[in-house]
Amino acid sequence: MMILNSLAIAIDVLHSAGIFRTKGIVDNLKSGTWTRYLEVGCGLGQDIRKLIQDGVPKTSVLGTDLLPGLLESGQELFQDAGALPLGQSLFAADFLDTSNDNVLSKASLDGTVDVIHATMFLHCFDRPTQLLACKRILTLLKSNPGVMIVGKQGGVAKGAGAREHPVKGPMGQVGGVVRTNFLHDVDSFKALWDEVGQATGTRWDVQVREEEVMDRGYLYFDEEEHRWLSFAITML
Repeated sequence: MMILNSLAIAIDVLHSAGIFRTKGIVDNLKSGTWTRYLEVGCGLGQDIRKLIQDGVPKTSVLGTDLLPGLLESGQELFQDAGALPLGQSLFAADFLDTSNDNVLSKASLDGTVDVIHATMFLHCFDRPTQLLACKRILTLLKSNPGVMIVGKQGGVAKGAGAREHPVKGPMGQVGGVVRTNFLHDVDSFKALWDEVGQATGTRWDVQVREEEVMDRGYLYFDEEEHRWLSFAITML
């Protein structure tokens, strides 16, 4: 039941973001204009399967998650371990590991990705760790203008900053873990990417939209201040 609940929540997030259709991601991957998509924190990998269902070559889609059990549960749920094998299409990896022998670099992914999907990901960290994660994203992307980072995450209407609270949602129901997240508003999210650009010598068009939490997001963020932030970030 927990797996099915997680799947429903993740699908809600993706559909309400309208990420793939509005930004031409599916068309670019189907035509071969783009050759590699990577989802960070992919969990069960349902969005990867949706891209394949929409006609994207399975050789073009990759996913990574910290928890190998989630990847394996996705294979069991969708019964497609042969089509999306661990270590080839799906990678159990610590995304923040920047050592020379990290899993993604050893798989020769650095500098090869056209679009990175990072939904429900950056808001899991404090701001210094978010900056580290953004820089790590850049090491995986190609250096071509037009490559993209897209996603959706929890945020606030105004007053960005750290929030300390018990982990919510199906993945936070065990252990009473308390963590500190940095939740952005629109302005602070753009400022984060300004800092990323300054630190890496890159330039980005940052499109970010605030949405009221009208779906299953209340399972994660139940205070009146919380909003969804949908974003599409393009290298200039």
